[in-house]
Amino acid sequence: MRICVSADEPDLQALVSEDFGHASFFVIYDTADGSWEAFPNEAPEAGVGAGIMAAETVIKLAPDVVLTGAVGPHGIQKLRSAGIKIIQDEEGTVWSSIQAYLKKHPECGAAQTPARTVPPE
Repeated sequence: MRICVSADEPDLQALVSEDFGHASFFVIYDTADGSWEAFPNEAPEAGVGAGIMAAETVIKLAPDVVLTGAVGPHGIQKLRSAGIKIIQDEEGTVWSSIQAYLKKHPECGAAQTPARTVPPE
């Protein structure tokens, strides 16, 4: 399973972004092997329509679920149309949100610890 978390920084210890469309990064965590990678979000500079643009970026990353603070109605519609589940009202760090989600959904079969990967520069 691939989990996408909107983040303020490109790291598992970063805070979850309160606003999906204006998040600085999207962290993708793969439960199969514990690997993760951070991708910059180009949408914040767009202003109006940032949620839709961010959703289009995330759809290309092919996650199964998105964890975030909040997503607007257009972003929700776009993500759901791609079959991506959305969990809102997330707080804390990216890693704590992932762990909480996996605790509620043990069928996801998570790796015990995250693999070390290098965040983008």
